[in-house]
Amino acid sequence: MRAMAKRPASEALQTALAFLRRTAVLAADEARPVDGGWLIRAPSLGGVWGLNQLRLLGSISYAQAVELAERHLGDLPYRQLVVEHEDSARRLEEPLAADGWTFDRDVLMVLARPADREAGTDGVVEIDGHAASELMRRWVSDDPKMNAATLDQVIDATAREARARAATSLGIRDEAGELVAMTKLYTDGITAQVEDVYTVDAWRNRGCARRLITRAIALAQEAGHELVFIEADDNGWPKQLYSRLGFDPIGRIGVFHRAVA
Repeated sequence: MRAMAKRPASEALQTALAFLRRTAVLAADEARPVDGGWLIRAPSLGGVWGLNQLRLLGSISYAQAVELAERHLGDLPYRQLVVEHEDSARRLEEPLAADGWTFDRDVLMVLARPADREAGTDGVVEIDGHAASELMRRWVSDDPKMNAATLDQVIDATAREARARAATSLGIRDEAGELVAMTKLYTDGITAQVEDVYTVDAWRNRGCARRLITRAIALAQEAGHELVFIEADDNGWPKQLYSRLGFDPIGRIGVFHRAVA
């Protein structure tokens, strides 16, 4: 597996952020630039936070963020902010949490070096969109707060994203042919994102994720992509696996959510 061409972390970060932003725009019903960022809406999928969000691009204060959320998302039963500016996102964590918001800090990681060891891709096959959606449904339904209607919308949203990004879905099946692990490779022809890495409980710790991501990387490189990246929970363990596979962190974003009574 060849190493990816090096580029400044700041440039790679902006490329990855633009890719994520564009994916949301393509999957949503409507999107438009607003003061400080982008308003992305999907009234047909009102239960999907990620497609009904205000995406803030530059430095922003607590008061500005709240005012913009109320102005542009005030008709929804929730507020969803994605803050791309890392320093602003960190500054907002404490005051927004005090105001009843929850938040996740996501790390963007770019493929920058070879993996820590050679890995096979035995058992990894391409799967169709329907199979990928069915395993996504099993994954998302693990959330005890997920109701049936919202689950359907989430699956629809992930399928929209996959179509918008000409996704290649990869999977691993058990001896009976049941799909037990998956990932997707999104692309715009220049940049590629490894997304939706999932393994069912009974098959974890068997190297499924490593094999799937290794194959996704190989496909991205064979197609000549200039940059390959992945997004992970900054507080979760998967980012350690991604690091072992050759991904280095280039920046972090904040994702803030508040339900409105």
